[in-house]
Amino acid sequence: MIEQREKPANAAGRTRDNGNRREELARGALEVLGEHGSRGFTHRAVDRHLGLPEGTTSAYFRRREDLVAMVIRHVFAADAKQLDGIISRIEAMCGDRPTVEVVAQCCHDMWLNVSAQARGTDVLARYECFILARRDPELMQLVENVMLRRQNRWEPIFEKLGSSDPIASARDLGLLLRSLFFSEIFFPTTLSRCSSPIDLSFFIREVKRVTG
Repeated sequence: MIEQREKPANAAGRTRDNGNRREELARGALEVLGEHGSRGFTHRAVDRHLGLPEGTTSAYFRRREDLVAMVIRHVFAADAKQLDGIISRIEAMCGDRPTVEVVAQCCHDMWLNVSAQARGTDVLARYECFILARRDPELMQLVENVMLRRQNRWEPIFEKLGSSDPIASARDLGLLLRSLFFSEIFFPTTLSRCSSPIDLSFFIREVKRVTG
């Protein structure tokens, strides 16, 4: 079972606020995973990367699975914050009456952000997390729960847009975005060969389509 308690380490007499240390380890572990992949993802590698005494990371996260779970939580916490910002932006601009154009603009901005970071180590670390989670039922449940919460955040928006099935609309938007993001990161040529660009008009068409 994935450990929920993460105790502060006092290796070599070093002490630090628990929240700061956890954040430091999460960031370092993400960088190690993105740079070296799952094979190089160890407690010792994180300690070396951060210049910490050997044993610091393992004092917080006893098992490798606990370390992976921490990275997954770190990644998706950032995603949740971004999505909250997008929903808040839609609500600030439209109140209780969101428009297709505003929702499409937000999706387009997400796309531009992913495109700009597509070659970064953070993105590679994210997909390494998915692969690691796929082999561990407990970690996979963690990922699925996060994805469901993300989908649930879109459902009220589609309900206000007039969708007859907001759950299906939110699901279909998620499928569209994940497909685009994955293709941009791993197969960008498949997107650039088409004469029709992935621009704001593309997202307007797609938001209309999934809304029904």
